[in-house]
Amino acid sequence: MRCIICEGAAKRGEAEAAHVAMIRCPRCGEFEVSDAASIALASWDPYARLQALRYAQTNALPGRMPNLHGIA
Repeated sequence: MRCIICEGAAKRGEAEAAHVAMIRCPRCGEFEVSDAASIALASWDPYARLQALRYAQTNALPGRMPNLHGIA
């Protein structure tokens, strides 16, 4: 599979919810993305996708994985 952020090779991991995918990318790291956010991010330019991930990483609670869920 491809990373939704950098479009590089990535692996899909197990997520807690059916509508969420856990992405393991060697370049972007590990994060969760919802199906709805994946659709929205697909139309964004690469820099905007990276900024969304950086925001999620900065605001993730300690011990929690960054997530991209509420993107419209």
